[in-house]
Amino acid sequence: MSIEIFKPTLLLASILVLGGCDRVMYTPSCSSVGPADYGSRFTTLRNGVISDSDTDLSWYRCPFGTNYNGLNTCLGSPVLLPLQDAQLVVEETARKSSVTWRLPTIKEFQTILREDCENPALDPVLFPGSLSENHWTSDNFDPESSLGCAVYSYQGSSSCRLKKDNLFPFMIVTDQVLNSN
Repeated sequence: MSIEIFKPTLLLASILVLGGCDRVMYTPSCSSVGPADYGSRFTTLRNGVISDSDTDLSWYRCPFGTNYNGLNTCLGSPVLLPLQDAQLVVEETARKSSVTWRLPTIKEFQTILREDCENPALDPVLFPGSLSENHWTSDNFDPESSLGCAVYSYQGSSSCRLKKDNLFPFMIVTDQVLNSN
């Protein structure tokens, strides 16, 4: 066989392989694409809380440890804690506030993530001050296990193979009906 027969095949294979290199999907940052149109899904409540009519959950808009200032900004620094300490702090907050705050489940956290953007995949209008970081969840909160679950808010993946002593931020959620006053 002549090398002349292989030249067209080699050329075609090279074009196909190299031609696919520009097909990498680019997902823009949520801060650059602007707010999504949620219709009437989210309702702004008092004290930095929003209510989600799709899930009947209410979320504190800022990472725990920061305060919503009413001007779509979170002030302060997020608290980074091991999972057990995060759980204890949330329980104490619930006791002191008379609101049944808790860590969200993975499934609940993923309901507030956007699929059209990332870094973080949380709408910056709804959740200002969001971090592109693992966030603790309540899934697999087994005291005997050394592993816990978190959602990586950069693009929304989750893992239940994270050491509970890692220092991660967290969001708080309630299924308690809250007044808008």
